Amino acid sequence: MTQYILIAVAAGLLAFIVTPATLIFARRNGFVAEPGPRKTHHIPIPLLGGVAIWAAFVISLIFFAEGAEFRELAAIIIGGTLVSVVGLVDDHRGMRPRTKLFWQVIAALILVVGNVRVRFLGLPWLDIPLTIFWVVGICNAINFMDNMDGLAAGVAAVAAGTFLVIAVINGQVLVSSLAAALLGACLGFLVYNFHPALTFMGDAGSLLLGFMLAVLGIKLNFPHTSQESVWMVPLVVLGLPIFDTTLVTLSRLRRRVSVAQGGADHTSHRMARLGLSHRRVVVSLYFVGIALGVIAVIMSVSPPVYANTTLGVMALVAVFVIIVLEEAYRQPATSPFRSDLRLVFIGGGEEMLPLLKGAMDVSQRVTMLITPGENEISASRLKECINILADYPQAVSSVLANIEPRGSLTEMVSLWDEAFRLRGRMAITVALESAASPSEAAISAISKCDLILIGGELRENVLPTLQIGGIADLLRRSKRARVLAHPDPQRALKEIEANAGKDLITHIITNNQIEKPWLEVANLKKSERVAEAITRIWLRRTRVRGTPAPISGSIYE
Repeated sequence: MTQYILIAVAAGLLAFIVTPATLIFARRNGFVAEPGPRKTHHIPIPLLGGVAIWAAFVISLIFFAEGAEFRELAAIIIGGTLVSVVGLVDDHRGMRPRTKLFWQVIAALILVVGNVRVRFLGLPWLDIPLTIFWVVGICNAINFMDNMDGLAAGVAAVAAGTFLVIAVINGQVLVSSLAAALLGACLGFLVYNFHPALTFMGDAGSLLLGFMLAVLGIKLNFPHTSQESVWMVPLVVLGLPIFDTTLVTLSRLRRRVSVAQGGADHTSHRMARLGLSHRRVVVSLYFVGIALGVIAVIMSVSPPVYANTTLGVMALVAVFVIIVLEEAYRQPATSPFRSDLRLVFIGGGEEMLPLLKGAMDVSQRVTMLITPGENEISASRLKECINILADYPQAVSSVLANIEPRGSLTEMVSLWDEAFRLRGRMAITVALESAASPSEAAISAISKCDLILIGGELRENVLPTLQIGGIADLLRRSKRARVLAHPDPQRALKEIEANAGKDLITHIITNNQIEKPWLEVANLKKSERVAEAITRIWLRRTRVRGTPAPISGSIYE
């Protein structure tokens, strides 16, 4: 066992060391994943993590693996390298699905030539096609699962860990070495890939992980157990990616959509639609993989009748879950698939609208603070904000166009918040019993948020909000980034300090190019650029402990 721990540690350290190098190279050479309508990231993310996984896996095997037949090990490394190169080309230039499939078949045939093949049916003319189907299927299953930060790497690590335990129990040296190397490489890379990810593995990494997991399933052997009890063990270990691929395939066939087409209809996406955050989805699926691993270990030492009965029960459960998740996909999302970020927005004037839209592009959990009074937001501006916050802006816009505003700002906000399905929400800042006290909704939003964004015309809504007793103190005590988005931050900072005191702002987004660690440059009239700047600030803050240092107007003097 010491030998396998050494392999896992070596692979993990190599992945941990090599990944930053690939990250830097990818950024300098434009090898990045661009944001898109089906992507969760809003800024370009380096896309060479798969190279680090490959290097960690192969190097640790070459130097530390023992007891492996050269022919088999050579076939495994060559085949894995081939699918990784194919994925790399696809990441960089794009590749037709049929071409990718062709090279995956070639990689599977390399395994067959190296004497790594399924021997389940006992007939080569049947076992070889089954080997190709298994390898290609698992490659694409892991590729399908690479749709959330840390998901594919974590699921592969859990599966590799399970194969390692089973192989050690059965005294399989090659399988144990392969599993240990794969486990270490995944964990070392996961440090940089867990949400929010610094780098992606791309197809180069996901196809390699799928290929190696398929090899582990083929090579797993049980010399002291009946084949009737253990034939299903690799299926159970890899049950999660197999389930996800089956779900997506059946769903797309039902909807008459190409299976090769990308989409937000995977298991993880559907769980997010049910209300789970990004991290909770990923961690939940980790535990599902761990549970399947424990079941697989138990099945490997159980009598045939128990093992096969367990498999039957799991198949029925899987069918039921597919029906539930397919129905969830038909329904409106209760928590659209977005970053796990709670954001408070304080804005005013026409200039705040692209800022609010940028905030909504980053998160669906935006709370807009509104203060009634002399300099309150106008009813027409409020309608525009409602359109941005609404799930169905065109329908809301049509309804609001035929409604004359009546009553106070507080009454309108309460009525419209109840009448329309809003992705974000509005919160009146003052308590009903006292204009000098912040409302519970405002206190709760600031206390629980991950980032505060302030911007637009300061005299409309912004300064009145900051002047409410308790709001400014809440902001100062917050350990979250307090971001000012303004084209003239020097003047804005001085106005805020004069009306609400110092030490309120920790970061600035502006149009001006200044080399400062607390400043981001973006076109404030374009919501997508604002979203990118917010995301960069948030990503940095998640990796810094303690309260961010406040800044003031004196920085420009």
